[in-house]
Amino acid sequence: MLTKDDIRGVAAMIPTPCKEGQGGWQFEDSVDLDETARMTEVLIASGVGSIAANGTTGECAALTLEEKQGFLRTIVEVARGRVPVFAGITTLGTKETVRQMRMFRKMGVEGGFVGLPLWQTQAITNSVKFYADLAEAVPDMGLMVYANPLFFKSTFPVEFWAGVGKHCPTVVTCKYVGNLMDPKNMLADLPASMDAAPHVQFLPIDFVAPMAYDLVGDRLKGMWSTACVMGPEPVVALQAAIDAGDKARMGEIMHDIHALPNAIPDFKDLAKYNVQVEKLRCNAAGYIKAGPCRAPYQDIPDDWRAATEANGRAWAQLCESKYRC
Repeated sequence: MLTKDDIRGVAAMIPTPCKEGQGGWQFEDSVDLDETARMTEVLIASGVGSIAANGTTGECAALTLEEKQGFLRTIVEVARGRVPVFAGITTLGTKETVRQMRMFRKMGVEGGFVGLPLWQTQAITNSVKFYADLAEAVPDMGLMVYANPLFFKSTFPVEFWAGVGKHCPTVVTCKYVGNLMDPKNMLADLPASMDAAPHVQFLPIDFVAPMAYDLVGDRLKGMWSTACVMGPEPVVALQAAIDAGDKARMGEIMHDIHALPNAIPDFKDLAKYNVQVEKLRCNAAGYIKAGPCRAPYQDIPDDWRAATEANGRAWAQLCESKYRC
């Protein structure tokens, strides 16, 4: 059973590689398992601390259950227990979530990467009860809370984490987003949330990790990253700087990252194109062959495509010129 102490370093939010020409609804065996195996190995060898599959970037909503099974089985076989593997399991209700958790646990997956059911906005009491029920139903599977208010139409305030702290013993970590729509106060609740749920390893997104360090110091043990699939070296270096408490190095790395072209032309529309952005910039970087987007998440405006591909190419150049020995 995973614990908070098992969650360290960069949590890689990975795509689900798609075979060329198989992004359409007609294709029910679209996962490129060879590229999945290669992706898993190179990320672990490059120093990521855990792998989270079948989230938004992983096109969880566009895959069949059989595709998810094959994908996860390949990851588990290649990872061989070297890093924790979390399976994305977001459904419309508790019973189906439990069913999939049990299924994937039998396959050797150690953790569930679980968002709230999306059918309606959840009251905080319902949100806590949902994760408490999962803990009761599958007590040997660690949980990563997918705490993204933008996508799950629910908030994750300190009150929620206090409930998790009291009632959800198998929650060991979370993909912590904070308040996306208020960047200046994005992480304002992080210290109190960590106090409320001390058995949970809070993982902020990579580009605000130094800000999180300023708030909580060496209590920060990791971060989540989609950018790492373009080449993990800059974010692995950022985590090393955080572990060392080296603020000068953190600043240097963030300067390099902020100097890259912006991948997102208008942040308020990110929820419309998030999958496309991540796969396009991954493909443009060339580190992993994510392949085409799967239906129905395929359309993207030309200016968005140009911006995100420019970001991917620039990230690859940064890795080669400065971070990859």
